[in-house]
Amino acid sequence: MSSDLLRASRAPLLAAALGAALLDGGAAPRFYPDDPLWVDRDDQFDATGVAEHELSEIWDLLENSAPRRRPADPGRAHNVNTLDEVPDSSWFQNRIGRRELSLEEIVRGPDLVPRLEVEEWVITGGKGRPGFQPGFRARDARTGALYQLELDLEQHQELATGAEVIGTALYHAIGYNVVDVYLVDVDPRRVRIDPEAKQRDASGRRPFTRGDLDEVLLLGRPNPDGTYRMSASRFVGRGIGNFRHFGTRPDDPNDIHPHEHRRELRANRVFAAWLNHDDSRANNTLDALEERDGRRFVRHYMFDFGSILGSSPDRWWSGHAYMLEFDQALKDLFTLGFRLRPWQRVNDPRHLPPAVGRIGSGAFDPAAWKPEYPNRAFDNMRADDAFWAARIASRFSDAALRAVVEKARYSDPAVTDYLASTLIARRDRVVEAWLPAVNPVADPQLAADGTLTFANAAVDAGVATAPAAYALRWSRFDNARDALVGDAVEQRVETARAAAPPEVLAEAEYVFVSVAAHHPDHPAWSRPVHLYFRRVNGGWQAVGLERLPPEA
Repeated sequence: MSSDLLRASRAPLLAAALGAALLDGGAAPRFYPDDPLWVDRDDQFDATGVAEHELSEIWDLLENSAPRRRPADPGRAHNVNTLDEVPDSSWFQNRIGRRELSLEEIVRGPDLVPRLEVEEWVITGGKGRPGFQPGFRARDARTGALYQLELDLEQHQELATGAEVIGTALYHAIGYNVVDVYLVDVDPRRVRIDPEAKQRDASGRRPFTRGDLDEVLLLGRPNPDGTYRMSASRFVGRGIGNFRHFGTRPDDPNDIHPHEHRRELRANRVFAAWLNHDDSRANNTLDALEERDGRRFVRHYMFDFGSILGSSPDRWWSGHAYMLEFDQALKDLFTLGFRLRPWQRVNDPRHLPPAVGRIGSGAFDPAAWKPEYPNRAFDNMRADDAFWAARIASRFSDAALRAVVEKARYSDPAVTDYLASTLIARRDRVVEAWLPAVNPVADPQLAADGTLTFANAAVDAGVATAPAAYALRWSRFDNARDALVGDAVEQRVETARAAAPPEVLAEAEYVFVSVAAHHPDHPAWSRPVHLYFRRVNGGWQAVGLERLPPEA
């Protein structure tokens, strides 16, 4: 069971449970006293020994683009708790998915200050890798804080810097670790270069010069006062490279779940499709060595959102195709390039201002969306992973999305209007695609008087009508043997509310109920959701939820 993998710090209890299980013929309890776990304490082992590494972009592209067989069923995500939720960890912190966030919280995101004011920048080196946006690394001469400064290209003023701000705020509210990002106006007259600053080019590492700074600024367009609009992303901890979307980091003792089986990485496909984050690859992640209570651990960040929202204009395939598609290349060869793919017939909204990238909603198909090249975690996403993510997306109100877009401070109101309406429409498409794709029963509660209530996430989001009835099947549950006991009691109710059979509840420590729905438009709803409750303090606590994916 997935939650068992979260218990690395509870070896004595697990050993005792294993011993009891062996005496009982091999059965093991399904639930432990602290289930459901809401914190994965994956910072318990000191990670001082991790080494910095650099991932080759070319190698990452080729390694992930190589033809391979996708798993028919990758199985349930490894890091979900017994309620089928993702606990807080060094990878993810539950935010809007578990609690209400105010507009102010969503817009502020990870920012430490409302507005970053820096009197003098000290360049410490070039960007770690060239990327789409020109820029450099610099520290605040007063505080010493280190930032990555990136500039909009002259022909696309405000495009990438706006995307950086929007992506950071949304990914933070979703629950990912992101660094604080600010819009700043950099005055070249208040920039100096550290004598130790280095720049990397084709010949290797060399000193960063004033000419290098001039080359960066020449690619942008100055403001009327001579300053340059740039995004400033603060560095945290000690950067030790990127994380991949498969396998584990062998030098990190806390990294025990293969990344392709982490739900927050699988389900990021939903968020990436919503925001057209086609550059959602390993090179846009960051592992940082941080310290807490005298112990060092690795925190994992999503980093660099400058190319979301279609903000790389030259990537005309953005969101529609992989960079390398060998089968499509052969077809293009045999048709001499005259064959048009469906997405090439979609009108490109070039009538919009240059600050708008290649993103629209009219032809957006979430299920068909693709990143720049294959992502193994995305390939492993199951319907239950997508459901989890779509519920989070559904919690962003229209007002919240518009407020986040306004944070980007576009000079043209038409850009703000277009991006806000597009994000709202794409959110709706994501929710429509993935909430009804599984049985959407959620948030179960069993009151002390035996009244069961639950939500139907698809109905609540307005993307499905209510089923005519729900079919329930109640049983007592023997947790020690992980088995149903006694005769099952069946019920049929017309609403998301039922009275538990008294004979099932009587003197039971655990009870089980499966909930299925029969809907002519949603056959997947007939696969039941399994719910488990534990008696506590005269009432009942929901401790288990198992959502079965649709049958193949």
